[in-house]
Amino acid sequence: MTVNMHTLPPITTASIAIVDNDVLSLESMQRLLTNRLPLVRISWTATSGREALSLSLAGERVPSLLLLDMSLEGVQGTSVCRRIRKESSRFPILAMTSFSLNVYEAKAKSAGAQGLVSKNSEDNLVRGISLVLRDGSLPGFETRHIAHARIVSEKNSSPRLTLREEEIINLSADEGLLDSEIADKLYISEATVRKHMQHIMQKLGARTARQAVAKWLSPRDY
Repeated sequence: MTVNMHTLPPITTASIAIVDNDVLSLESMQRLLTNRLPLVRISWTATSGREALSLSLAGERVPSLLLLDMSLEGVQGTSVCRRIRKESSRFPILAMTSFSLNVYEAKAKSAGAQGLVSKNSEDNLVRGISLVLRDGSLPGFETRHIAHARIVSEKNSSPRLTLREEEIINLSADEGLLDSEIADKLYISEATVRKHMQHIMQKLGARTARQAVAKWLSPRDY
């Protein structure tokens, strides 16, 4: 998204929630918003998808906008976005990433986000926030109401994993952790990890854990 700083839309009073599993990035984002958008206040912050879902769907401190990092540990940003948008259209979601926008653009649109911006450009980030707060969505993205209606009406045959199952398959797929390491990270027993993996294999139609990981990493919309 090309930025012309002379055409930035004005910002009125608004509240923004931020989800980013990198604590330093989260702190930097808060400083940026405080300095560049002085009329904006921070509603709440979260460092995990699970925490973000809990805060977003609780009905308290509803933000004017949710800034959501796509690359989270455990439950990924695309899943967080889709889960929120399926349940609610109360606020827009602006996805953000430090990777190429091409990596997440189609996924962010499918998940019901109102835009995608790069974390590597402060100007583009500020402009994206301003545009979504003003217009409801960035060009090429659905509004929150349209995205909510689409996702609710979709007849998705893909097997839906629980939050815990997503955390386990992502830790196995993205970080290559063993059952014992996953258990330590999630503060559960190895037996519980294995039980969850059995359920994951059944839902994904996989005969082995390795095959389940391969299916999970293939193009999908779970």
